[in-house]
Amino acid sequence: MKSFGEPQFAVISGAATDNTLVAAQAAGVAIRVLAFNIVAAGAVVATLQSGTGGTALTGAMTMATGVPVISPDAPFGNFETASATLLNLHLSAGVQVSGWLIWCTAQ
Repeated sequence: MKSFGEPQFAVISGAATDNTLVAAQAAGVAIRVLAFNIVAAGAVVATLQSGTGGTALTGAMTMATGVPVISPDAPFGNFETASATLLNLHLSAGVQVSGWLIWCTAQ
């Protein structure tokens, strides 16, 4: 049975093709995403990944200018990274993507 840390909040703001949203945690500790909301300043495709260039945690999300992508309600979280691995926002182009993220540790 996994144990979970307290919910934590992060700002999402990036325009690089790879953007670290949450730094890697200690050995044996994963990042569980509880909720997120992102909006792009232009057309772009976004994917959340376990590690930079790592395993996709979402499918490719085609984003239109100003139209938010909001995570579904998921009482146990939406997904989680591999242990000791950062949470990455990969963008298909250098377009500003902003929003927020609620996450916790899982071990």
